[in-house]
Amino acid sequence: MACPAARSLSWPRRHSILVGALLGALASVGPADATGAGPTKSAVDTDVLANVLSTAFLADNLSRVCAEQNRWFLEDTKGAEGDGRAFAEHIKAEILSRVSESDAGVVVIRAANAARAISLGLIHVMSGDSAASETERLVAWCETTAKPLVKGILAQHDIRHDLYDRMLSQAKQ
Repeated sequence: MACPAARSLSWPRRHSILVGALLGALASVGPADATGAGPTKSAVDTDVLANVLSTAFLADNLSRVCAEQNRWFLEDTKGAEGDGRAFAEHIKAEILSRVSESDAGVVVIRAANAARAISLGLIHVMSGDSAASETERLVAWCETTAKPLVKGILAQHDIRHDLYDRMLSQAKQ
């Protein structure tokens, strides 16, 4: 249940604040943010890899939730690599190729924790007085917020694939 102060904010305002805060958190997943383990001793930049993968996991999480509300969500948000679920698998394979098992574990845990926290936060803000109102808000949110967000994540990867490849190569050195 949300705190009383959060309930006093209007739905659009509360939604805007939470989306901004949570998406900002994705960009700041740091060495000890998700695992508490601190930086690894390898040359691999697990922070960069976890940040990229957490965005893909976020697209996957939102796609799964919203596909439950709208059977066309996955089709409507497809990019060159498929829907949000296929995209996450593609990114995960790209990121984890040529990375040690130890580094891969750190990257996946950090990315999953960050994406899960953001996804749950985004969805939690829609809790309401009744199941019907929650469902109604979730359906509207999936259409107005999650769909453009997932499409944007997939489109940025499609548009800037060369940049992603260079960034991942540098992070793995």
